[in-house]
Amino acid sequence: RTDYSRNFKLSEVSVRAVIISKPEPGFTEEARTQNVTGTVRLRAVLSASGEVTNITVSKGLPAGLTEKAISAARQIKFRPATKDGHTVSQYVTLEYNFNIY
Repeated sequence: RTDYSRNFKLSEVSVRAVIISKPEPGFTEEARTQNVTGTVRLRAVLSASGEVTNITVSKGLPAGLTEKAISAARQIKFRPATKDGHTVSQYVTLEYNFNIY
């Protein structure tokens, strides 16, 4: 019997969560002055209730950029994943690229 209240991996869901909007995090003044660039990689759960939860940092950046990415990740809007017709929570990896143009 399947426990639909647990968090599922991508390979386990019938229909993946669909991200509707993913706000850009923006730079911090500190990062701009220090010319910090790179990628912040986060692992999170797109929950059945429509919230982004359990955010953990796989790869961070200094000068407040990791915090900016986490804050942007919390604002993601999505349609939750489904498994066997049930709405379920799904793990995702989110990447935010910080480049100064």
